[in-house]
Amino acid sequence: MTFVVVAGLFYGTIAGDDDLFPLGPMVQFAFSVPPDGEIRSLHLEAEIAGGRRVEIPIEPWSVGTRRAEIEGQVRRYRRDPSLLRPMAVAHARLRPADPRPTVLHLVTRVIKLKDRRPSGESVIEEAVWAVR
Repeated sequence: MTFVVVAGLFYGTIAGDDDLFPLGPMVQFAFSVPPDGEIRSLHLEAEIAGGRRVEIPIEPWSVGTRRAEIEGQVRRYRRDPSLLRPMAVAHARLRPADPRPTVLHLVTRVIKLKDRRPSGESVIEEAVWAVR
């Protein structure tokens, strides 16, 4: 049995792809950022009563989906921000004690690097949807 597992891992490492995970590599973690590059991360922010803005984790326990599922579809959210609705519904169901959002903002935070150190930050609004 051990030989079969080791052989599967070896094959997955040499010839596999993400479809073979956990016997193949997970390429989403197989990248590096240039010393003067930038780090981008997707976030969901909500306006709540009083206009205050809070972050809502893009996690199954919070909005019913994983961040990677949203990251792969950012263009769709830009074209149709109402696609944020299922996350608002899931959040209300999964986190009933949390304040209700009035507006959802899907944003990308960009951290610029200089010699591998953060040198600035900006935010890109990807999609905005008024919760109904």
